[in-house]
Amino acid sequence: MPADALTAERAPALVCRVRTEPDGDDHTIPYVLRFTVTAPRAVAVGEEFTVLLAPAPLTFNPRISSGIRDTTLCFHAPTAARDVRFTLEGGDGTPYAEPLPGGGLAVRSPGPFAAGVPFTLPALRWTLRADGSGPVETGLAGSGFTDPAWSYRWSRTRDARHGTVAGYPDPAAALSRTVPVR
Repeated sequence: MPADALTAERAPALVCRVRTEPDGDDHTIPYVLRFTVTAPRAVAVGEEFTVLLAPAPLTFNPRISSGIRDTTLCFHAPTAARDVRFTLEGGDGTPYAEPLPGGGLAVRSPGPFAAGVPFTLPALRWTLRADGSGPVETGLAGSGFTDPAWSYRWSRTRDARHGTVAGYPDPAAALSRTVPVR
């Protein structure tokens, strides 16, 4: 990371829909994901630089679920930059990433993850090239429950319930912002 890189904690607010089966219950809950983000404050136009988006560890309440699986965290394509490459660092549950239609990445961790036990999603190290058309911003994708930024499947063995959670950022906000200079 460049000497002028800034590391900051980010906590985007999400609106999530919880779907419970077999009873078909549907309700919304507020949710916050936490990240440690490192990115340079400024770069030269055309310069390659790296943004590190590291999710904080998660622990699900064992009173609410017995286990979690199939987590997905989606990031929109960075603005004003060309995506050069990415790598995932760390993470539990055999994580992998795949491109989203129209740009961006879906980071998936199949799990399973036990309730009451902390687990970590992988950090995304994104190498970008500033194109000079404006500030380079990264952030969560998602615009609604059918286009979520965050989703997972849950189960609760004591009453044979299971379901899904899907959420999107509200309000949408950048996780990192780097200004290209000429």
